[in-house]
Amino acid sequence: MKRLFVSVGVGLLGVWALAQTADEILARVEDQGFFGVGRDSLYASIAVEIQEKGQPRVDYAFQVWAKEYPDGTVKFLLLYAAPEDVAGTLFLAHVPKEGATRMWLYLPELALVKELVGETERKGEFISGSGITYEDISKGFSYREGYAAELLGEEVLGAYPTWKLGLSPRTQEGEWQRIVLWVHREHYFVVRAEFYDREGKLSRVLSVPELVADELGVRPALLRVEDLRQGSWAEVRIAARGAEAIPDEYFEPAHLPKLRL
Repeated sequence: MKRLFVSVGVGLLGVWALAQTADEILARVEDQGFFGVGRDSLYASIAVEIQEKGQPRVDYAFQVWAKEYPDGTVKFLLLYAAPEDVAGTLFLAHVPKEGATRMWLYLPELALVKELVGETERKGEFISGSGITYEDISKGFSYREGYAAELLGEEVLGAYPTWKLGLSPRTQEGEWQRIVLWVHREHYFVVRAEFYDREGKLSRVLSVPELVADELGVRPALLRVEDLRQGSWAEVRIAARGAEAIPDEYFEPAHLPKLRL
């Protein structure tokens, strides 16, 4: 979780930008994630709105704690705070610098800690209708392992100066035939992503309409996910974030039932 990039003059930024490869840009994107971390510890309060086709809108609230360890492993805990029927559920992930991510769910009604090990479980939606999976939540914008990236050029997207990247799956098992990313050239946030299915149809769109600044620096105001196949959408909005130290027991699976958050 590296510090935000600070430019040293427009000319110098331009020269350095041209020297970067698509893989180097993606590495910076992964460091930033969605929350704009850049800190050893981070807390965030987020709100999520879900609109499924033909259904009433549903509002969720979450609290998130994340911490980076000396070996490069990032651990984070997500608490479902609302609505009432899911309140108290916990999602924990350990994301190593290299190797497989481990994920757990704590279900308070059953007093059960369950590790998500199968592909179906890991690909399940963390909120029904959101189009966002547990794997998306744990890895964020992490595509280098499964996709080969090509730098397509530079483009101004709305008010954002961006790099445009084209991603192709490394194997036939890739979920998407093609992904196109627009990456903010200074802050390294993905401000738009388009996902094309195995038939080449645009199926999913992620967008960041606005970047804002708080006491920790620049971050997205919200992330919008549109599922064009289902006619549904979700918006993830950061309500607040901070950088206070977080106890290690927050990230221990066996300790989840004992936490009082």
